[in-house]
Amino acid sequence: MYKQHVQNLASIDGAIKLVQLDLRRYVSTQQENNEYIYTKILSYLVTCWTEVRVLKLAYEPNGFTEVEIAQIISASTLKDKWLKALNISVCKAYQLNFTDDIEEIKNKLDYTPRMRYTELVKLIEKDLMLSIEIRNRIAHGQWVYAFTNTLENISSDLTGELRTENIVKLQLRIKLFISISIIIHDLAVSPPTFEQNFDKNFKKVEQQVKNLHKRSYEDYKDRMIQKYRRGIQKRRNLLNGL
Repeated sequence: MYKQHVQNLASIDGAIKLVQLDLRRYVSTQQENNEYIYTKILSYLVTCWTEVRVLKLAYEPNGFTEVEIAQIISASTLKDKWLKALNISVCKAYQLNFTDDIEEIKNKLDYTPRMRYTELVKLIEKDLMLSIEIRNRIAHGQWVYAFTNTLENISSDLTGELRTENIVKLQLRIKLFISISIIIHDLAVSPPTFEQNFDKNFKKVEQQVKNLHKRSYEDYKDRMIQKYRRGIQKRRNLLNGL
């Protein structure tokens, strides 16, 4: 099962790279309709990546028992799968009786592991959960207007997120999810490695979160457009022998 999930993940990685390639071209050439469409496709693929990644994590060699794997893959939602993998890993690493109660785990942990656990839970419940919500709307054809779960009203918050997603946000979100998966992988497979590498890995997470909220898409778009125009001018000069 591990090998199959590895292959699925590699296939999605390839799809993400191809879509990004086309999306950058549409940004550069100011094809706004195509840019919007491909942004939705990329958004969908990014969250698909997180779905396959947690399944790969569940089957990592020397990570989880058969019973624990079954608990992870049977969790009802994608968010719950990630939280289940995290909770099992934390409880095993710090010799706690297993529980899914986040507050109970926090209360049983010493200060440093408690702070680390709290931050990882926040990332899953905030950044991952938002990505899941948007993916679900895209999967149900809500590409311009996002609706509430009952489909009776428009969700203004999700509609706003849906319309303001862009390649910069999504590229940073991919990097963020990769970093989170590495940290939980280390915790599940090798607690000493987790302890040794946590600060270095989490520093990347902090920078990625900061960039996610501050990096300007308009600046990126302007650079891409100017780069495209310079390329056109360079080709014209070559054709004219300049």
